[in-house]
Amino acid sequence: MKWLVVLIACCAFQLTKGASIERSVRGLSVSKVELTEFATTLWDRDDNRNATGDLLLDVGNYAGTTNTDQSPNNLFTKVSNSLLNGATYQSFLKLMDNYNPYTKQLETTSAEEDAEENDFIDAIMETRVMTYTLNFLINKDYVSSSTDLKAKLKNMWFKLYSRKTSYSTIDSSGFEHTFVGNNTYFIIIF
Repeated sequence: MKWLVVLIACCAFQLTKGASIERSVRGLSVSKVELTEFATTLWDRDDNRNATGDLLLDVGNYAGTTNTDQSPNNLFTKVSNSLLNGATYQSFLKLMDNYNPYTKQLETTSAEEDAEENDFIDAIMETRVMTYTLNFLINKDYVSSSTDLKAKLKNMWFKLYSRKTSYSTIDSSGFEHTFVGNNTYFIIIF
């Protein structure tokens, strides 16, 4: 789950307010070196990442300046079943149909979707990546417990917000924008 490692590193960066300027906002400062070591350790501890041959991609045709997909084939031509059978992947895949891809259309979260979000967070919290992340953030005084980190992740990833300040429609979340995409005027935005 290389994407998860990158996402966790970005969240840690957000929680610590970045390392480009060493400062203490809520917790101890985090240096660029510490953040780099943190990201490297996450990469090394990612037991769910794909191995060579688990994924085959068809990058297709370059789309150029058009807004249409120029490739006749799917991007993923092979995804290993063993890769997709893990708890983190299974809970991630359940989230894919929870969103309306169109901007300016009200986004809502049902009780079932809320439970799926919580299941995903619970599943990733069981990984070595998140165990290390939790300990790192506790040691830096950015979170106080697993419950605290889960609440922060839920807020960062799944809290609904308006994509533009010029209208008040609650139409997106960080998770949707990053993993599902938003569609505006037939242009997919990631």
